[in-house]
Amino acid sequence: MKYSFQFLKNLPVYQKKDEILEAIRDNQVVIISGETGSGKTTQLPLICLEGGFGKNGVIGCTQPRRIAAVSLANFTNSCFSDPGQNIAGYKIRFHEKLADQTKIKFMTDGILLAEIAQDRLLRQYDVLIIDEAHERSLNIDFLLGYLRSVL
Repeated sequence: MKYSFQFLKNLPVYQKKDEILEAIRDNQVVIISGETGSGKTTQLPLICLEGGFGKNGVIGCTQPRRIAAVSLANFTNSCFSDPGQNIAGYKIRFHEKLADQTKIKFMTDGILLAEIAQDRLLRQYDVLIIDEAHERSLNIDFLLGYLRSVL
């Protein structure tokens, strides 16, 4: 399915989108580093969607804070020509806003950890983006170690 959305083309991540997609297609793990404000958080899920990911599962994106997960889902939906489609959704502790058509799921890292208990292979995901991994929280460290063992 082709989605109609607007990239923030002035952001550095957009300038590298073809290289990023090639790296994601060719490797199980990709580390993307860039300055604050370069578009990593807001544009990577859209780049993945445009690149054909999200067909065999959801594009998951973890955030260390609940407010970020909710705000990013709302922002991402606003990038689509029809924001009411709910292509992006979120799941945080005690609350979620997901639809059958959701392709991009923002969540706290704690939610992804809880989902591991239900599905050790995380089969619902086509791509996982662990955002803010440099923050080195216990949750993020555990997630990265666990994902390494699964791959």
